[in-house]
Formats: sequence, C-alpha cells, structure tokens
Amino acid sequence: MGDIVNSALVAAAVSAAISLVIAWIQLRQGLDSQRAQSQLDISTKYDRMVDYRLQHPEVLSLARHWRRECWDAIHDQKSDADRQWAYYYGYIELCATYCNAVLHSRSRGFLDRDVYEYEHEPLIRLLLVEHYPILSEIARPDGYVTKYLVNHIQQLRKKNWDWEREHRRYMAIAPDADLTSASCGSAPSA
Repeated sequence: MGDIVNSALVAAAVSAAISLVIAWIQLRQGLDSQRAQSQLDISTKYDRMVDYRLQHPEVLSLARHWRRECWDAIHDQKSDADRQWAYYYGYIELCATYCNAVLHSRSRGFLDRDVYEYEHEPLIRLLLVEHYPILSEIARPDGYVTKYLVNHIQQLRKKNWDWEREHRRYMAIAPDADLTSASCGSAPSA
C-alpha cells in the first residue's frame, strides 16, 4: 500500500511540475504576443503620423505659427487657410496618439528599455518641442490629452528639461520673443 501511495505522490508531483512548466511557457508566449502587438500598434501609429505629414507637409510650418486664436479657425473653417489649421490639429492628434501608445507600452513593460531610450524617447521629445505652442495648451493636468503624456512632460520637467526653451532653440526663436501674439499666425500657402 505504501508503494502505491508513493507512486501516486510521485505521479502527482511530476504532473504538477509539468503543468507549471506548461503554464510558464504559455505565460511567456502571452507576454511575447502582447509585446509584439504593442510594437505593431506603435509602428502603425508612427506610419500613420508620417503618412499624414507627407500628405500635408504644411503641418511643420504651421507649428511655427500656432496661436491660441487658431482654435477659432479650426472650428469655423471659413477659408482654405482655416482648413489648414484643421489639418494641423489632425496631425497633432496623431502625434499625441503615437506618444501615448509608446508611453502606455513602456508603463506596461512591453517596450525594451534600449528601444524606448534610443528610438522612441528622442522622437517624443522632438514632437513635443516642434509643437510646443499647441501641445502646451492641451497636454497639461487639466487638459484633455491622456495622463501618459502629461505625466511624461512633468517627469521631463523634474529633470530640468525646459520645454519652452527647447522649442525656442529648435525653432530659432529669440528668448524674449512673444509666443502668444494676439491673432492666429499666418498659415503658409497651400
């Protein structure tokens, strides 16, 4: 009887060990699948952002001319120049979506540290710097952009990253120049 019990215990232990190994393999496969899906999602968002910029190259010029009053042009769209601001805003939405996808994936552990630091983080900073005037209005704690981007900006600032100063330097704008003129900047010709 003792041999039967011992044999049953050994069989149960082997069965449990095999089950644990299978569960671990399935967990790894699930995590690998989530990582791959996350990277595909980020790549898709990045491609969409680049395609949009190629279709509307004026969006980079418009970044230089953004003023708070441009919201009126976006909502009214009384002219082709007004519609350009709507295109610009569409591009900003794509940029924010890309940034949030990256930051979300990073927070969930789906991005390799080197891939994030060498590929995505510099691009996020570039997008923030290029589009400071509009993003500084919407990427704030009481703004509508998701908290991933808002928190990322706050973390950068804690590391003494001066967002406005970097924008001025990148755009070659004098340190004392007014970034908040009274009217919406002139949009470049279509």
